[in-house]
Amino acid sequence: MNNNHAKKDYVQPTENSFNERQMKAFFNVLKANVVRSRTTITAIFLTVFDEVVFNEDDVNEAEKGITGFLQKMTRQTDVLYKLPNRRLEWCIFLALSGEEEANAFFQRISAARSNKNIPLFEKYEIAFSASIAEIGNGKVELEQLILNGQRALLASRKKGAWKVEYIVEHKEKEPEKIKISIIEENEIFRQVLHSSLENLAVKHFNLVIKAFQDGYEFLQTEWFTSSHTHIIIMNDILPRKNGLDILHRIQKLPNHERFHIFMMTKRKSEEDMIYAYENGVDHYLIKPFNLRLFEAQIKRTFERLWS
Repeated sequence: MNNNHAKKDYVQPTENSFNERQMKAFFNVLKANVVRSRTTITAIFLTVFDEVVFNEDDVNEAEKGITGFLQKMTRQTDVLYKLPNRRLEWCIFLALSGEEEANAFFQRISAARSNKNIPLFEKYEIAFSASIAEIGNGKVELEQLILNGQRALLASRKKGAWKVEYIVEHKEKEPEKIKISIIEENEIFRQVLHSSLENLAVKHFNLVIKAFQDGYEFLQTEWFTSSHTHIIIMNDILPRKNGLDILHRIQKLPNHERFHIFMMTKRKSEEDMIYAYENGVDHYLIKPFNLRLFEAQIKRTFERLWS
């Protein structure tokens, strides 16, 4: 087939798919959720491997047919986007998915070609090339992602039919900001805890640490009212507003689940421990405690937050 047909005007199918403005807005929502939930989304870029299977007059019909076929293959949580001003190119966004799910989706498309009950494959011998981008951060803009996807499609077409090229530059997850509050009357012990946390080797997180000498000073700030995950390491007995006062205040917040409480105390009775746990304490540290053991507990908390 003569490649001059690429210059011919054609109608871009729009039924049940997003236009450019809508897709950009929706992509920004997807990115925000990636950052907030630490999940990934994946973009699958598809193109017809060999356009010569179409006569020049069949291109519009084929695009509509392929768009309809892809719409039937997607889940309700997926989004199909016909790339604007691009012939025979599509992008499918898979929410809460990674490369593995994207590969499985592409394999389902490959398997569907043997189904002669699908008019598209009954009429045409179609093969696809694909590129896959797993997105783990909110830095990439839609325009750049599409550009990278199209470049990768060229590489996948050189490999042959039903081949995939992977895009890696958007995969790395952004470190999450974690707030840590140390609430302790003893200045030396406060500094020891602060230094220990500063020197802690933690992956995936940026730690922002603040120290307070009592509960009143802590509760007078807006430091604890943000939506960030917040670890509080506090003594139970403080000169103004003790640890239990802080617990009761936190439990009244609508998003109190984001707090992780380490209670430092000299109280050893089972009744005291049960009362603390029932009121929101996650870790009960009986003084004096081993600093290395405390650091191991903190690290374990971070591991669970990331999982």
